[in-house]
Amino acid sequence: MGMYYYLIPETETECTTDFPSGLSYFFEQVGGYGEYATVSQLETELNIDLSLFQNTFTNDESMFKEMEEYGQIENAEKEFINHKKKTRIETESILKLLIDFKKVLKLNNDFAKKIKFNSDESLTENVRVLCPPKIEYYNNGDFLNDINGLISTIECYKKDGVKNLRLGYE
Repeated sequence: MGMYYYLIPETETECTTDFPSGLSYFFEQVGGYGEYATVSQLETELNIDLSLFQNTFTNDESMFKEMEEYGQIENAEKEFINHKKKTRIETESILKLLIDFKKVLKLNNDFAKKIKFNSDESLTENVRVLCPPKIEYYNNGDFLNDINGLISTIECYKKDGVKNLRLGYE
């Protein structure tokens, strides 16, 4: 089973907590591909900051206790509370970012051609290993459909009065 994102609304809602799997893969690439991740390449190419999606929350308080035991942090409880505060995202902020991202993509409808994938023959073999595999996800409309779906979910949260949320990742 792979890693995936999910939404954690701060208040009760009937809206889904699902995060589109294609977008989850898109945003999680940073950990494995660094500057060659599709999201990193698009941030540079399209001059947009998507780092908000790297601000993920873990509900595993035991991880903080373990870090305390190994001397990596002083107070697990305090660090966990700080983690909860730092990973809170305003619903309005994420909605605005998604809408802006969608607009930028539509203005640059050839954005997928600007991404270096591991099938790019102009790259050295070592660099090719660092690049994400080429997938049709960006060309066939699924990417924009997933962004639209996530926008709809966040709009549902807003309509239900959810002011803040967190991005879970596990």
